[in-house]
Amino acid sequence: MNKRFIEKELFLGTQLELVDRIVSNTQKKIKKAYYAINADCMLKYWSDEEYQKIINMPAHITYVDGMGIIFAQKFLKLPIARERIATTDLFPALVKHLQNHNSLLRIFLLGGKNDTAEIVIKNFGTKYPNVNFVGSHHGYFDKNEESNRVIQYINSLNVDILFVGFGNPIQEKWVNNYFDQLNVSTIITCGGLFDYYSNNVKRAPLILQKTGLEWFYRLLQEPKRLYKRYLFGNFNFIKNVFLIKLKSSQEKVMGDY
Repeated sequence: MNKRFIEKELFLGTQLELVDRIVSNTQKKIKKAYYAINADCMLKYWSDEEYQKIINMPAHITYVDGMGIIFAQKFLKLPIARERIATTDLFPALVKHLQNHNSLLRIFLLGGKNDTAEIVIKNFGTKYPNVNFVGSHHGYFDKNEESNRVIQYINSLNVDILFVGFGNPIQEKWVNNYFDQLNVSTIITCGGLFDYYSNNVKRAPLILQKTGLEWFYRLLQEPKRLYKRYLFGNFNFIKNVFLIKLKSSQEKVMGDY
């Protein structure tokens, strides 16, 4: 597959601006999916044609969840995101906004093992009692055989905002496949978000988040599971960005003749 950076226009605003847009679109019943993109996602984008097409769909919103993307935007002289929007930060920011505005928007959490999502609801329900969490379902169901049943359950609850945490790119492909069947205005894919807020996984210190080293903290927590993703993956991401830069420079030189 020809390696290029993301073809569509990314959301480049702040987290606060994204929260405002999500709430506004949801209230207006403007149906959209929201996808995060980081260095690991870009490796899948370059190797998985189906996932690439989903990310490039102009109707949906893709935001920057990774300092690697911002570094690449600067290096390639592309429009630069004003800040990194980690989905693990977007979720509590959105919940806090709904609490402060006494919103009645209905939220459903789909994904995680066993009762992980339910624990998240209990934890956030204690802190934000006015937020309207209406249900959850684990993510370990047969996506081919049981998706219709799960979707019927979600639709029966008149959900406004659906968080889907199956891991990338399974979650994006699932959302794309069942987008028309889901009677939900806003769908946000969220990876392992529920593990963080059910206290299964600890978040990196803020200084590591801001300097682009959150991946290193995660690697220290789960080295056996994540070493390929972060050690080999980060190298491949940097290599591909340099190749894109080189190709762009060569095309510019050829164009000058």
